[in-house]
Amino acid sequence: MGITVYEHFVADGHIQYHGANNFKIAAYAKWPAVEIAATGSTEKLKQALAIHQQGQTDYPTFCKQSAEAGVDKWIVDVIKMICTYFDNAENKLLVEAIPTL
Repeated sequence: MGITVYEHFVADGHIQYHGANNFKIAAYAKWPAVEIAATGSTEKLKQALAIHQQGQTDYPTFCKQSAEAGVDKWIVDVIKMICTYFDNAENKLLVEAIPTL
C-alpha cells in the first residue's frame, strides 16, 4: 500500500495513514473517546513506555496511560523508523527510534 507515515490519535484510537502521491486513508475509532491530560508529561510518558516495552501492560492500557501523560497523538515514520509523541498543542514530548531486527 505504500504507507510512509501514520498518525495514531489517543483520544479514540483512530489512525490516519499517509503514503506517496498524497495517499491518505483513515481507520475508525477503536474505543469511546477518553480525556487527554491538559499538560503533557514527558516523564509520565517515558514511564508508561518503559513498562509497556517490558510487556507489563497491554496496548489499551498503554493508550490510557499515554492519555494521562498528555499525549494527543503519536506519529510513526516507517521510512525513518521513528515514533514522535505530541501533546494537544503539537509540542513534541518524545522522539524514539523504532528498533529494527
